[in-house]
Amino acid sequence: MKTMSVLFCAASAVAMVAGVSAETPAVPTAKAIERTLDTSAAAWSAGDLKTFMGCYERSPGTRFVSASGTVVGYDAIEAMYASTYKKPGAGLGKLKLDVIDVKELGSQYAFAVVRYHLKPDTGAEASGLSTLLMHKVDGRWLINSDHSS
Repeated sequence: MKTMSVLFCAASAVAMVAGVSAETPAVPTAKAIERTLDTSAAAWSAGDLKTFMGCYERSPGTRFVSASGTVVGYDAIEAMYASTYKKPGAGLGKLKLDVIDVKELGSQYAFAVVRYHLKPDTGAEASGLSTLLMHKVDGRWLINSDHSS
């Protein structure tokens, strides 16, 4: 009987710990988004546009909005970046992204405010704000909509 009580207590403790860890995300949303953007900025700074684009949701509905207008679709956004920033004989420059705020909008979406600092290899340095609608896809936070000014 004593053995049964000990086994019951041990099983209960394991069940309680398992329940708590299942509810606690491994990485907080803001930290996960920051990691996604840091990886993307590092790729940009290395001149790797394909890896940089890994932070965007690969979807025909993904949007990029700026003073120049709206670009819709992952492929169109990649083409826009390539035509605007890829210059013969020059890299993409250095990009730094500072996450200012992240607000969770349920379990699948979050709203992030980011300050960007871009020092191109050619041309003037740029800095401004981006508001990003992040979408969690297959466990990764990706940009669904980017408004940069």
